[in-house]
Amino acid sequence: MRRTIKAAAVALAATIAVMSGAAPAGADPVSVNDRVNKALVFLLVQFTGQVQVPFNDGPAWSADVQVAAVCTGYIVDPTGFIATAGHCVNASDESLKNELREQVVLDLAKKQNWAESKAVAIYQRALRESWPIRGGGGDGDTPSVSVKAKQASGPNQVIRDWTTLQVVASQPFKDGDNAILKLNSLPGPLTGLPIAKEPPQTGEAITSVGFPAQVRRVSDDVTLPQPSFKTGTVSSRQQNSAGVAQTEVSATLGKGMSGGPTVNTKGEVVGTNSMKTVSKDETSEFGFITDNVALRQFLLSNGATLTTAAAEPSGLNMWVWLGPLIGIVAILLILGLVLLLRRKPKSGPPPFYPGGGSGPGQPQFGAQPAFGSQPSFGTPQTPSQASGPFGPPAAPRPPTPGFGAPGPFPPAGPQQPGFPGQPFGR
Repeated sequence: MRRTIKAAAVALAATIAVMSGAAPAGADPVSVNDRVNKALVFLLVQFTGQVQVPFNDGPAWSADVQVAAVCTGYIVDPTGFIATAGHCVNASDESLKNELREQVVLDLAKKQNWAESKAVAIYQRALRESWPIRGGGGDGDTPSVSVKAKQASGPNQVIRDWTTLQVVASQPFKDGDNAILKLNSLPGPLTGLPIAKEPPQTGEAITSVGFPAQVRRVSDDVTLPQPSFKTGTVSSRQQNSAGVAQTEVSATLGKGMSGGPTVNTKGEVVGTNSMKTVSKDETSEFGFITDNVALRQFLLSNGATLTTAAAEPSGLNMWVWLGPLIGIVAILLILGLVLLLRRKPKSGPPPFYPGGGSGPGQPQFGAQPAFGSQPSFGTPQTPSQASGPFGPPAAPRPPTPGFGAPGPFPPAGPQQPGFPGQPFGR
């Protein structure tokens, strides 16, 4: 019995161990990617400005010139707030101003039929002298910016048409490279991504998402490309020259992915895709994303209500209830097994009757009927009908008390080995 109970306890422990090991260990990558896909937006950014050109007869402002760029954004608040990289919409960025200066030189070279060498020399002069720039139509000291958003086609598409976004605020590279946009006319219910509260750890698995330019080149011109999901890990945590935290990731960050989210295995944003650097031999790339803690503060300070992290997968809730249920069933099965074993009759030697008989009314042990004198079936056998090798059988004994006749049980007097109630062999 003790062995049976011990074996049952081991089986129960094994069952509990299996239950614990079978519970889901994390969020489903497919569901995480699906949620990220719902929050992604394709951004078409257009900068418009005028450049002051120092002609021989005096400086003059050019006509409006435009520079277009594409970036990625992601919804952080279902009321319409969208996060992206600051350099995607920062009209004060010096690299953007250089692109406007380059565009003016290209227009002049085309009109005046300059040689390529002359155009390059004029452009280098424009960079050295930092030709002044103002807004489109002469409005303001910085180029004007226009941002339109649309989502890729598919079941997750909510923003189906190009929709103008408001630039609420932006940061330059040195200050964090974050920006927040606002969709003021909602076309439908939006899905936001939660921002992680704690910085990612080195070695943590991440996925960087966006619309890389290389993918757009192989897609058609009518529909937007589908986003790319680039997996990797957190390589390091760094600080720039201004003391602003950045996170290095091993995932590939291509042009066009700027402003997209990098998420952990829970689907929480651990940073916005910011930039990449390439080694001198162009064999190694190092990607960087913004700091998620600073990102949270930036978004909250500009009016966004951040999306909370999604609830745990339903599979975990199932195990919360299914685990104890399996344990109860296992215990009931063990109890049933124990009761069954206790009720099973014990096997042992046949009872021994005093006097050497095998039972009341039966021949003595060893007595056999004479050959040829076997009584017919059902005919009572008398003492004269049977004989043994040692003479006539003894006279019949009265019934033994305890086997159908009244009397004390067990009978008085010394008990014989094997008698019911006495251990066998003692």
